[in-house]
Amino acid sequence: MKSINLGIYIVLLMSSVFGGSQALPYRSPAYLYNQQFCMDTVTGQNLYIGEVLTRKDHCVRVQCLETLQLWEDSCQVPKLTKGDCKPIASTEDGAEYPRCCPLYECRSYETSPGGNMEQINTYDHYGTLRSSHVSEFLVIDQRGRPKEEIPSPPARKYMV
Repeated sequence: MKSINLGIYIVLLMSSVFGGSQALPYRSPAYLYNQQFCMDTVTGQNLYIGEVLTRKDHCVRVQCLETLQLWEDSCQVPKLTKGDCKPIASTEDGAEYPRCCPLYECRSYETSPGGNMEQINTYDHYGTLRSSHVSEFLVIDQRGRPKEEIPSPPARKYMV
C-alpha cells in the first residue's frame, strides 16, 4: 500500500513539473516578460527594449530596438547658407540629447549710406531658427557745420 501511494505521489509530482506549463491559460508572447537586451559597446551599458540613454561625452542618444539593434541619434550640422556661421557649445552641463547639441550662430552684415546693419540668427542642429537679433548702426554726418552757421543765443547786457 505504501508503494502504491508513493508511486501515485511521484506520478502527480512529475506531471505537475512537466505538464504545469500546459495547465496555465494561454498568454500571447506580448504579455510574457522578456529579458532580452542590447549592449552599448561604447559605454558597456545594457539597455532593455525601448530603453534610451544619452552618451554624455559625445551627445548621442542610443535606443534599444525590438530587433535588439541600437539606434543612435547624434547632433547634425545644419545646412545654413546666410551669413558666417559658427557653432556655440551648449551651456547646460550634463544635458540630455538634444539639449546637449551645439547651437549655430550666423552673422550677416549689410552696409548702406545711412548706416550698417548686423543680423545675428541662432539655429539649432536641425536648422530651426531659435532667435534673431538685429542691430543697426547709423552714420552721422562727420563734416559738421561751418562756424558762421552755428546758431547761438543773442548776447545779454547786464547793468551793474
